[in-house]
Amino acid sequence: MEMMDSLKKVCLENNNIRDNGAIALSKALEDNDTLLSLHLESNEISSTGASALGEMLSNKFKLSKLNLNNNPIGDEGFTKIAEGLADIETLRIITLANTGVTKSSIPALS
Repeated sequence: MEMMDSLKKVCLENNNIRDNGAIALSKALEDNDTLLSLHLESNEISSTGASALGEMLSNKFKLSKLNLNNNPIGDEGFTKIAEGLADIETLRIITLANTGVTKSSIPALS
């Protein structure tokens, strides 16, 4: 998917993509090295989809914004996302409202 390799912004809010969609999106964006912003608010993505996203995000070194609001990713899913973001120095904004993420998992970002 050559087009997916050059996208800079992906906005799929309120599309009910769920875990299967998050997994498919992760595969489609696997070779993209230009992604700056990913908005997946309100898509019913759980820790399963978050795990796939975390793996995909591990080489998105230009990413500056990630929006996962209103997805039940929980602490387990957030930990996977945080692992994927570990080496990304450009990340400036991550939004996690209403995701079931508790303060106990926040240290995963360090």
